Amino acid sequence: MRNMQIEPILHKDTTDWQAQFLASSKDRALYELDDSKFRFSRIAVRVLGVPVEEDDYFNALFDMAKNDSVHVLSEELDKYIDPKDFQAVQAILKAHQETPKGLSINRLVAMMYGHQLIPQHPNAFINKHLQLTMIKIIELFKEQQAAGLLSNEFRRFLIDMIKWLKNHWAKWSQTLDIGDEFPKVVWYGESTISQRYFLLLLMELGCDVLVFSPTGTDEFSAIDPEEQLSVVYRYATTTTLQPFPDKLRERQATVGYRSSKHFDKLMHDQQSGVYKPWQFKEHLPRSITLRTTYDDIFIYGNEKAMVRPEFKVVGEQIYIPVIFAKIAGISADREEYWENMHKLIQGSNSQFVKTFPYMKTSKANFQFHYNHCLENNELSPSKMMTSDWWQYGQLQESIQKAIAHTIKDCCENPSLLPLAHEKEIDLQLFMFKAATMIPIELLRLLQNFDYAQEIPRLVLYHSQMDGELSREDAALLVFLNRFGVDIILYNPTGKLDMELYMEKDIFDVHLLEHMVFDQPYQEPKAKPNSIIKKFIHKFL
Repeated sequence: MRNMQIEPILHKDTTDWQAQFLASSKDRALYELDDSKFRFSRIAVRVLGVPVEEDDYFNALFDMAKNDSVHVLSEELDKYIDPKDFQAVQAILKAHQETPKGLSINRLVAMMYGHQLIPQHPNAFINKHLQLTMIKIIELFKEQQAAGLLSNEFRRFLIDMIKWLKNHWAKWSQTLDIGDEFPKVVWYGESTISQRYFLLLLMELGCDVLVFSPTGTDEFSAIDPEEQLSVVYRYATTTTLQPFPDKLRERQATVGYRSSKHFDKLMHDQQSGVYKPWQFKEHLPRSITLRTTYDDIFIYGNEKAMVRPEFKVVGEQIYIPVIFAKIAGISADREEYWENMHKLIQGSNSQFVKTFPYMKTSKANFQFHYNHCLENNELSPSKMMTSDWWQYGQLQESIQKAIAHTIKDCCENPSLLPLAHEKEIDLQLFMFKAATMIPIELLRLLQNFDYAQEIPRLVLYHSQMDGELSREDAALLVFLNRFGVDIILYNPTGKLDMELYMEKDIFDVHLLEHMVFDQPYQEPKAKPNSIIKKFIHKFL
């Protein structure tokens, strides 16, 4: 054989994904082997959520772990790297950084192979297949990451690929030959960016890979959005992330329990539009900022999240349509202007602010706290929640998790304008510090937020007579907007405030007829009936 092409083809039918995964590749729909090619079906499924009968799901995982032909991984990839290999990859990365546009991907892989950083298989065709697949995954990383191969993340990515190829793939494929079964791999739980790309590498090589996410979170949606490398199988229900099972579950569901669960699924399915109180308590809130007119504010402001446009539930995430608007100036109809504002302020789910700056400032250096919460160069919500400085520890775990994930999102995409000469990390630290000091009255709003129901609201009256909006205030508004809170800022003068600190496209600005200065906030007028009652009470 002069040349042998190894071509794994993704099997896209998820009708019986578990049986297909456990089956031999020789028994699948596609298996071709001749002198020039080896084509076969590979299984790669992202299993999101859990079935109604949860015990079956965890028992199936336990059985897979006991199967000698299946390699189960659960955030336990071997991190060891030989010192010589580390020195070699450091030299390659240095050469890459010193080259004006970086080394080409082919050159990078050739240097890695020359330094024996890529495992060298006894079979020349498998050897070549690994190199070509490595090139594909590096190209994918370059396309998908903002700074490509010159980003800080690329260093971590490359070192991790080398470690895991040597510590896992090399061992699994030691006796692999053309026509043999490629390794079967199960991943359970959350993953880092490097871990995701390593799993994609295994898929492209021809391994059968199942990725289980009981919470319903699809972490691969960003790097495989078109389902070219793997396909999605979605259960209707989700659960919290639990430890990988170490024994079989013995409890059997009764007929009544199964019937109740089935009815509950039909009535309260995520897309049904009929939701139980706190049905999405364990979900992660994600906001979708509505583009509104001035009148829309008072129409949608009274609507529950579930009836607003674009409300949806996808896996573990719930997308909440929110209002983020600035009302500049005062309308010609002053009475209507104040009446509309007072209606927004009323209610237990509203918080009103008219004195600035609202947020407290701190001179504390949060660099240590921030660095402590990093895991593979990403903020780790779980590390935040277990840190000494975490002030939200008395809240329910679900709301803590939602806050931590929102902080992570805000730091990765701050939406704040950088100051002159401010580095990206400085901006992230500023956002991080502000988000860790949420005022108690706003925490109470978030605690009472049933994501599909009434949306909490922050109304601000910024006349500039009672102080100026600060950058810390702006950071807080960004956080609340990301979490899913309606924000309406009134500024009768029309002067810049939020625009000074944050990107303009994240909120709407509605210009009213008159710009008015030195206009104090007007309290709601007492209704006639209230005045009479007070008068009677005084003289009784």
